[in-house]
Amino acid sequence: MRNFLLTSTVLAGALAASSAFAQTADQPISTAPAADSQQAAELGEIVVTGSRIRRDATNAPTPLIQVSRDELLSTGQTTVIDYLSTIPALSNSVVPSDTTGSNLGDGGLSLPNLRSLGSNRTLTLVDGRRHVGSSGGSLSVDIDTIPRLLIQNIEIVTGGASSVYGADAVSGVLNFILRKDFEGLEIDANYGQINQDGEANQRVSALIGKNFFDNRLNVYAHAEYEKVDEVTSMDIDWIRRAPVRIGVDADPTSAPFDGRQDAFLFTGVRRLDIPRWGQTTLANVQQPSDLTNPNVPYANCFPGGNAAGNFSYSANCFGVTPGKTYWYDGTTARLADFGQRVGNTGINRPYNIGGDGENPADFSTGSRVPRSESQRYQVGSTFKVTDSIEAYAEAKYVTEDTFDVGQPTFFDIDLVNSYGANAVNPIYAVNNFDLRWSDNAFLPQNIKDAIRTNVVTPYAPPTATNPGAAQTGVLLQNARHTLFGPDRTQDNTRELQRYVLGLRGNHDQISFVKDVSWDIGYTYGKVEIENRERAVDGQRFALAADAVVDTLGVVNGRAGEIVCRSQLLLKQGAALDDYQRGGDLRDTQYGRDSVAQCAPLNVFGKGNQSAAALDYVGAEIGITERNEQQQAIASVSGSLWDFWGAGPIGVALGGEYRKETTEATGRDRDTDGRLLFLNSGPDFPEASYESKEVFTEVSLPLFRDSMLGEYAELSGSYRYADYTTVGNVDVYGVNLVYRPIRDITFKTSYNTSVRVPDLAENFAPNSETFLNSFTDPCTTAAIAAVNDNETKANRIRNCTALAAQQGLTFDFAGATPQNTDDFNPTYTSGISGVSGGNPNLQPEESNSFTFSTVLRPRFMPNFSLALDYYEIKIDRVIAAVTADTAAANCVNGAELNVDACSTIFRNNPNIPFGIGAPASDPIGGFIERSFNYASLETRGLDFTGRYRLDTSDSFGRNWGVFDYSLAGSWLIEQKQFLNEADPGDFDELASTLQYPRVRFTSSLTWTPNETWSVNWTADWQSAQNIVFRRDFVNNADGRSADQLDTGNFVRNDFTVRYNVNQDLTLRAGVVNAFDSEQAPYLGTTLYSNFDPYGRRFFIGLNYKVF
Repeated sequence: MRNFLLTSTVLAGALAASSAFAQTADQPISTAPAADSQQAAELGEIVVTGSRIRRDATNAPTPLIQVSRDELLSTGQTTVIDYLSTIPALSNSVVPSDTTGSNLGDGGLSLPNLRSLGSNRTLTLVDGRRHVGSSGGSLSVDIDTIPRLLIQNIEIVTGGASSVYGADAVSGVLNFILRKDFEGLEIDANYGQINQDGEANQRVSALIGKNFFDNRLNVYAHAEYEKVDEVTSMDIDWIRRAPVRIGVDADPTSAPFDGRQDAFLFTGVRRLDIPRWGQTTLANVQQPSDLTNPNVPYANCFPGGNAAGNFSYSANCFGVTPGKTYWYDGTTARLADFGQRVGNTGINRPYNIGGDGENPADFSTGSRVPRSESQRYQVGSTFKVTDSIEAYAEAKYVTEDTFDVGQPTFFDIDLVNSYGANAVNPIYAVNNFDLRWSDNAFLPQNIKDAIRTNVVTPYAPPTATNPGAAQTGVLLQNARHTLFGPDRTQDNTRELQRYVLGLRGNHDQISFVKDVSWDIGYTYGKVEIENRERAVDGQRFALAADAVVDTLGVVNGRAGEIVCRSQLLLKQGAALDDYQRGGDLRDTQYGRDSVAQCAPLNVFGKGNQSAAALDYVGAEIGITERNEQQQAIASVSGSLWDFWGAGPIGVALGGEYRKETTEATGRDRDTDGRLLFLNSGPDFPEASYESKEVFTEVSLPLFRDSMLGEYAELSGSYRYADYTTVGNVDVYGVNLVYRPIRDITFKTSYNTSVRVPDLAENFAPNSETFLNSFTDPCTTAAIAAVNDNETKANRIRNCTALAAQQGLTFDFAGATPQNTDDFNPTYTSGISGVSGGNPNLQPEESNSFTFSTVLRPRFMPNFSLALDYYEIKIDRVIAAVTADTAAANCVNGAELNVDACSTIFRNNPNIPFGIGAPASDPIGGFIERSFNYASLETRGLDFTGRYRLDTSDSFGRNWGVFDYSLAGSWLIEQKQFLNEADPGDFDELASTLQYPRVRFTSSLTWTPNETWSVNWTADWQSAQNIVFRRDFVNNADGRSADQLDTGNFVRNDFTVRYNVNQDLTLRAGVVNAFDSEQAPYLGTTLYSNFDPYGRRFFIGLNYKVF
């Protein structure tokens, strides 16, 4: 059951008693009729999120969504964020599966994201106060740290609110209102599947409270325990089916449509080129197809002429090939079984059905939901110092342990004939090194024999009509072993503390100010994250893999023992080149230990690795991150004069001081001088900023019960802030409420907001990262695949200009197919780069406009309709786009995007014009850093309709009460401008993946009596474009016409509640009852908005002990 009270209609009185609209756990399921306007008036004036002025809830100035505690407890969704993300305005919120295997320490976070503008643009409050962020250097709040049983309701402002609440409220505010003056003992428990294979979430919560001293003192305590099972890729049934779209026909850039389908969807696909612990492929050259049908591009593997000494170690020269690729069974090897090979395009064609290989999704991300165990405690107290002054305090402690597995380590090992006598194997990157095949102790003899006699057939460049002609073979004793190695795992312990202390009061009148309400409080929050990231020491991995037989027993006195070559060379007195630091390995303690402790590692085949070797190559970085937040805030509100009978003028003013601090230590200690397949880099030294702010609000009733209408109110807000990082900023808001008759209310607002860079965006040090599965946007194939003709022409022109800057001439257009210098690189497993902060960032600025209409006609007393139109524009957007996105943005516009191009470095030593850099370059091939880009714009329409049917009133027969609600959003546009040089260059996100044009939830509840109720909720979203139809005509054979979009998606949930008695309620249900799945042609990429976890069940109870 979902309760989306928009436009702050709160339709407060109208629906307060309606069980389907807003049930509370303090009452049995109600069958009372909807309250009338008199009952609404009896609610009195309250403070509603979006304003600090006390007013009737129906006069709240901005659009508002409300969610009750009962809805959160009744849902089958296992976390609060899973439930909130079904609200269309929050549909792209960050759920735990989105953070698994991503940034350090972020596993399992739940971060609300209003309007899909980013979680860092949504401000999360608890009882109107700031809450410390849960990710290092960020202000984004993990809302799972807010105890579910303590939540009274959640108020969500869907529009800019910085003038009321401060920076970061760009897209809106979530305010968690906690229960007050609780007395009794309440227990809530839930067991729910989180995946249809049986993985589960288990939670039990308890809340106890007591009043003392004639109800002047209230004390409460809350405790909650939650355990979540890990869900891996292979636990999800549709991923196990391995759906993959694979290219079967490549077209030249100049003629992208030839009537043959370019790609087909296959299931049961296996990938053969990079299995766990590897396959070995002998050096080879694929015959290039003719340029009119360029399925297999030309690769010049002998750039200096057809001789072994001129061989290129490009990945293009080691494509998996029948008769050249070997698969491992235990300690033996055989030629790989390619089964039914699928896919005809590219040099490396690794996909097959049947035969050898592994599920392509098995190693993309290990964990889809992290394993976690959480404990949450909170205590609080209020004490009435006088009848009008109350002291309050609360303390919270949360601890959470999470474990998740990311993509495994991956290596490209070049098997070479020799690297010099008495030398250790050269290391080129953390995941790329040489091994001498001839004397490796673990490489099977049949592979050695095959390498020794391997003849490579070069091919001449193809022509427009003829494939490349075979040339004289070259004896080439080289091979490449490609593998996924040990997992990269994260084990996190996150501890949160939060303390609140303050005084508040209410007075009928002070001097000439009436209805005075004031609050002064201090909040302190701290999050400490102990992150233990485990993977591989790259240098030790290379040394251990270079294993030989010590025939004379030189190392340990045992003849015939397998040892590391470096140990044998040490005993023989040879030099031990240190390829990481220069000099000799014996020059550092780390190098000496690496040689002395070396344990031989068999990298050839799964299951052949000794525990000693895995322990030797393993590495761990322990990082301690800390976020601290201090907030002191004072505010006062009241009513002034009522000059013309419309109501008193409302006023509020206050001041706020805030300090945010972050740091991260441990990297320097654990990474110093080591070549690690981990997120290495320097410590994040302590960084902080402070803000001093003042704010004010005024509400001016214009008329009441006059010839102009029933009521109108004009209100405004203003805030001035001084930040130590960005200086002075100010924002304001103007709101108008107009009710011409009691049946209809109009509301409009205009607000400016600001977001200052968070500490990570400003000050994070550079750390190493990798770009995997990268497709260069300047490749001929990538350009040919672009459906939009304008973007295609832009790429050709801009890529040509970039290449010319390096003195290179490439035929990116493919307009002259006789040319053979088209740019068709194949990158190795990962391109290294760095990510870091930018101290020169400026604050984001936004403008938002809303217009709302609320209908509650008297002739339909149980019906309401709310429509909210919104527009938001954000300038100077702070964005850290990924390297592959930056590479595309660089060349997609009408001219080169200077900002994007400046982050991509085409200095690859092995690929002219290729992205990358020499191993000695400290930056690498790219830098992922936040910049102030152009802007983001979005506009749309939220809608909520509700109707209650009491059969006893309508039909004179008591068949119960039916409550129905329809709440959704129509996304008109969502534009992303990332090119300052070209204001007209933007990406339209509306109706693309994860941005449905229309999404709504339909909820029907039948309450036959006070004992039980049944709810059916359908979450529907419109089809999202994969390829726009207007672009499809430019390349009509790019994909099947029925695969241009995702198709509409709907998930159906059913819940049953049974009141055993007044104190005990049982609940049970099924989520995704009909096992809806995302479209198979989306492949194995998981899109959380399509509910990837299948049909699952839950049970729960709520018991009020006393």
